[in-house]
Amino acid sequence: MHQKICTLVFICAAVCLHYSNQFSVNQPLIPVLGNFINAHHFSEGGYDRIASKLFTELNTVTYYLEYDTPRAGSFEPLKELPAHKNLILGVVSTKLHDVEDKEEIKKKILDAADTMAQGKFESREAALKNLGISPQCGFSTHVEGYPLSHDEMKVKMGVIRKCCDELWPGEV
Repeated sequence: MHQKICTLVFICAAVCLHYSNQFSVNQPLIPVLGNFINAHHFSEGGYDRIASKLFTELNTVTYYLEYDTPRAGSFEPLKELPAHKNLILGVVSTKLHDVEDKEEIKKKILDAADTMAQGKFESREAALKNLGISPQCGFSTHVEGYPLSHDEMKVKMGVIRKCCDELWPGEV
């Protein structure tokens, strides 16, 4: 069985962008969207263009996809996710002070599950078993950091916890 091997390159700071072209590896590099303040993006838009290859050719079990802004596009690409793989949706921003509405987050997760059920999953319930919620990226993932205070981060994580309790009662 032939497996494709690749190296994911996460460009999370300007210094990484500077050095990313100096690496020499024998595997193809997959540059991932920069996620830092005033970022330089390798690509913008939704996951539509890469979903099929991402979900079927990349040998991984769990995907973490950012869906905190309209830039991510629709959930349509999630129809391509095989039923034996997991998906963590980053639906809470680590860049904005505004706290997301719990009901809106739950609606996004249920909409994603419904879309997955139109694809490879048998039902919304089956899709929910393979779904999770997270912030769209880590808090202060690089030296420049983001403007959120520790208390704001705790509030956002509390909203995620409440959503999990309501979407997956007794499971998490």
